[in-house]
Amino acid sequence: MIFVFRNYAGRFSSNDRALLQSFADQAAIAVHNAQLYTQVSREKQRMDALLDSAADGIIILAPDHIIERCNPAFARMLGKPVKDILGHFHQDIIQWERDADGLSLEEAEGGGWPLTPNATLYIEGDIRREDALPLPVGITYAPLLNQEGLLVNIIATVRDITHFREADELKSTFISVISHELKTPVALIKGYVGTLRREDATWDPMIVKDSLEVIEEEADRLTELIDNLLDASRLQAGALSINLMDVDLSELVERTAQRFRIQSAIHNIIVDFPESFPVILADDDRMSQVISNLLSNAIKYSPQGGEIRIAAQVLPKQVVICVHDQGPGIAPEDLPHVFDRFYRASDASRTTKGAGLGLYLARAVIEAHGGRIWVDPKPGDGARVCFSLPR
Repeated sequence: MIFVFRNYAGRFSSNDRALLQSFADQAAIAVHNAQLYTQVSREKQRMDALLDSAADGIIILAPDHIIERCNPAFARMLGKPVKDILGHFHQDIIQWERDADGLSLEEAEGGGWPLTPNATLYIEGDIRREDALPLPVGITYAPLLNQEGLLVNIIATVRDITHFREADELKSTFISVISHELKTPVALIKGYVGTLRREDATWDPMIVKDSLEVIEEEADRLTELIDNLLDASRLQAGALSINLMDVDLSELVERTAQRFRIQSAIHNIIVDFPESFPVILADDDRMSQVISNLLSNAIKYSPQGGEIRIAAQVLPKQVVICVHDQGPGIAPEDLPHVFDRFYRASDASRTTKGAGLGLYLARAVIEAHGGRIWVDPKPGDGARVCFSLPR
């Protein structure tokens, strides 16, 4: 509401009213513009907050492909500050390490893209980075057109697909490893059973006994593989159960070691526990599984035989147990991955059997007990795997 005062008496003329009306109209326009400015400012703040908080990289291109805007997530992907990205051409920033999967933005525009306001373009590949490895990304381009159908901007959303790439590789590894590990024992069992069932041959009892031993060993191997796969599935689902009870680890380790002494005549398995080793709270079956996996690996990866020592140490708040063999040890490049699912070193995959689940499950069991497991990096001096458990 506007009040107008004047210091003399008299009536308002039509000119006065027209002047006041014009003044009121201008004031109304100013108020409306102020409201619009406030609304636009708020929308800009929301847009800035949206771009800055987005986990995916976002870049806004001019029609000539100059980058007008990018968010911090995209800058982090490239390992560059935002100011070093703005004002550059798209093709100078997005450079593919090798041929990408799909048409590039430049190739698509050469073919008439975008055809409609809702047209989107998707491409996957590895983009180059100055001081880091190439990054696997998927980029979605969407056009922004005005009412006349002219291109105003291109909005590109850049998503890091490293985890999807790793999942695909893990799936391929799983299929490859499991198919190989299942096929070998099944083929042996089928071969020995088919041989023993031949009606045109009479077999010596020792041959039959040896054949049945092979069949039993391969059946046990299949059972172990299936149990490990089930445990890995339970672990992924968060359903790996731990039943705590008082466990004498020195007796458990000696019992497990005796079982492996019978299986390998070329290895000298030594259990070195201090006297009065404390009883701890643990799952007897799961800890037996851990010791069995570590001993099995020690035997498997020291094919020339030698000493395998299981040593224990008592600390104020925890106990530490280490399994040390006299094999070639673990290569430095394999150390970060030895506890990964289905991971097997290249040398090991050529010379030994296994699905790459033993250490993965061992770590899960130890961590479920509140402990820690690690590998001592001593290549050439055998492998030494240690774990700690709270007292």
